[in-house]
Amino acid sequence: MEALSTVSILVNGPDEAGAARRAAADVARSLGFGEGDIGRVAIVVTECANNLWKHASGGEMLLSSHELEGQPCVEVIALDRGPGMYDVARCFQDGYSTAGSAGSGLGAVGRLSMCEVFTRPGKGTAILARLLRQGHHSRGNGPFLAGGVAVPIPGETACGDGYAFRQVGPLMLVMLADGLGHGATAAECAGRAIEAFQHSKEEAPASLIREIHTALRGTRGAAVSVAALDPAARQLRFSGVGNVLGMMSGPGRSRNFVAMPGIVGHNMAAVREFTYDWPAGSLVLIYSDGVGSHWSLDDYEGLTSLDPALISAVIYRDRKRGRDDASVLAIRERHQA
Repeated sequence: MEALSTVSILVNGPDEAGAARRAAADVARSLGFGEGDIGRVAIVVTECANNLWKHASGGEMLLSSHELEGQPCVEVIALDRGPGMYDVARCFQDGYSTAGSAGSGLGAVGRLSMCEVFTRPGKGTAILARLLRQGHHSRGNGPFLAGGVAVPIPGETACGDGYAFRQVGPLMLVMLADGLGHGATAAECAGRAIEAFQHSKEEAPASLIREIHTALRGTRGAAVSVAALDPAARQLRFSGVGNVLGMMSGPGRSRNFVAMPGIVGHNMAAVREFTYDWPAGSLVLIYSDGVGSHWSLDDYEGLTSLDPALISAVIYRDRKRGRDDASVLAIRERHQA
């Protein structure tokens, strides 16, 4: 799986909800979805977007596409800082509404998509909805769950951040690249880093960084971090150059990863690789400097057991700086849930 960009639409009323619906339909159409499946996507996005302006005084829609276990998938995330849900199950029941409507919106989202919710009363809601083509289903049998968001700075359509995941035998390899600056040129850097990562036969994070360094020569360069998760050895190896940060949060402790200064593709000094114990049940997060660094997952009770894409989106919502591209990726073992 890889991601170069996410469409972000601020929704403050019905006009923006319509824009989100049309953008999602375009994403679905680009994946070869038929008209019936495009209609399902449009309903889910419309209901999520309407909830943002009706119940939360506005919020943000994130729309992206990727492969889910070999199937093209439209991913929809709705983020708000509204009143939150006090009873999630009841909110998804048809006929229940706090805004005087028919109360069928979230029920439709739950029926038409693979849906997950994180909400805190008084502090907002995040809804993740994934849609495959009709007749296709997620088997959900891999050892890892991984997901993320990569959102361009406001005013840009191309994102200079990009991430990718690759499983090699029992190992899960993950990479995040932050091309210097933003816009199309930075996005080209991230794309080259992803291509080098995906086509490499290397498994060691430091060796992967060196290959990406070669691939980025002639570009403006990037900050890059790579991690290798080994469930058999219960270890995580990490190598980072530049201001792409990483951390591991597990039972009873959190630990930040060490990255070295430099620019991959330009003035990169000797690459170092660090090995950390990786306790069962730990969540791994890697994020670009478009996301603030002074926060703790202890502030998000119940979040770490949810889908990594939803985890990443909530961190993005609450910690984005707003003056740069922002990306977060999260990885955990499936049996943690």
